[in-house]
Amino acid sequence: MEYEMKYAWLIASILLGAAGQVLMKWGVESLKTSGAPAAAGMSLLTAWPVAAGLGSYALSSVFWLLALRKFPLSTAYPMVSMSYILVMALGWYLFQETISVQKWFGAAFISAGVVLIARA
Repeated sequence: MEYEMKYAWLIASILLGAAGQVLMKWGVESLKTSGAPAAAGMSLLTAWPVAAGLGSYALSSVFWLLALRKFPLSTAYPMVSMSYILVMALGWYLFQETISVQKWFGAAFISAGVVLIARA
C-alpha cells in the first residue's frame, strides 16, 4: 500500500501542476485587459481560472512534499518533466496550439530520459 501511495502522490503532483498551467493559460486568454497594469493584474488575480490554477499549484506542492518523503530527489524531480509533455499535449488539444516535429522529438527524448532515470 505504501509503495502505491508514493506513486499516487507523485502522479497527483504532476497532474495538478499541469492542470494549474492549463487553467492559468485559459484564464489569461479569457480576459480582455486594457488600461493600467495594476488593473490588468487585479483582473488576472480575480479570474476564476487563474485562481483555480494557482490553487492547483498549491495542492500540487502538498503532494510533491509527500512524494519527496518517499523518493530520492534525484529520481522524483526528473519525473516532473512528464508534466512538460502533458502540458504540450493539452495545449494542442485545448488551445489548438501547433506542435512541430521537433517538439514531438523533444517529448520523446524527455520520455526516454524519464524511463532511464526511473529504472536506475
